[in-house]
Amino acid sequence: MSHKHDKPNDYNLYEIDEHNPNEKKQGEDWTPTDLKIYPIDIDESKLNQGNSKYPLSSPVHLHLVIGRVKAGKSLLVNNLYMSERFFKDDFQTRILVSTTAYNDAINQHMLDEFDFIFTEYSEELLHEIIHMIEKDEGEGRFLLLLDDIIGNVKFSRGKTDAISALITKFRHIGNGDVEGKLSICLTTQYFKYISTIARNNATAYYIMGTFPEGELKKMAEGLSFFGGGDKEFYEIYKRSRQVDYDFTYLSVEHLEARRNHEEIIWSKEEGWKKPWKGDTDKDDIPTAISGEEDNEE
Repeated sequence: MSHKHDKPNDYNLYEIDEHNPNEKKQGEDWTPTDLKIYPIDIDESKLNQGNSKYPLSSPVHLHLVIGRVKAGKSLLVNNLYMSERFFKDDFQTRILVSTTAYNDAINQHMLDEFDFIFTEYSEELLHEIIHMIEKDEGEGRFLLLLDDIIGNVKFSRGKTDAISALITKFRHIGNGDVEGKLSICLTTQYFKYISTIARNNATAYYIMGTFPEGELKKMAEGLSFFGGGDKEFYEIYKRSRQVDYDFTYLSVEHLEARRNHEEIIWSKEEGWKKPWKGDTDKDDIPTAISGEEDNEE
């Protein structure tokens, strides 16, 4: 029996025509002379990523929203997923998983308009949701909003939890004809509850409200690629908080840090929007970030 991998790969990328195997002559020995990496033509309609919404994330995204009680998380997600100005029209089906869904009056519009509301999380529920998405025909996208449930998830040492496992592949969830059928928004009160897998796959972070120094230190260590260091990250955080309910918007997709969505503070491409005094302004840097350890567990 012959298998497609029993013979040399006819689709190696060579100088003559890197995308047309028919250009190769039968029986001729080929030696690579061009070691450049060439792009592959991809049918982007199959990816189902939607149109750019810069400076917002693309419609297929993983949003991580971090903030304590009364920091404005619910107000933010209501705007993001209930308003045509943001992502409302990008989703065919919206799913909310929240243990407090019916306890907060600000959720009333989501309760009215979201297609599915679950007040208990389980791995079985997550598997059912994925199965429903994969069986759905067409290109319509699903939003999965996981609201403050991460602290209740039971993690086993050495085992990847179902949410983290889903996050590793969410961009490719599809029905066989198209992928990009799932976006995830995860809200939590503590940065430390977010798994390394989720941090590495995030499209954007929303940091809401104020935090103790220990929590800010954890954020600075994990997100120092914004600004280029721990102290620079704190400077971004400080500049983004001018009035009550300002938030820090960190776009991993665009490598930009903003005060809310409108005011850019730092970008990988252009650096600081306004001059930064650096470590000369040490009085404004928390001791935990400037080197002193904290005692928070």
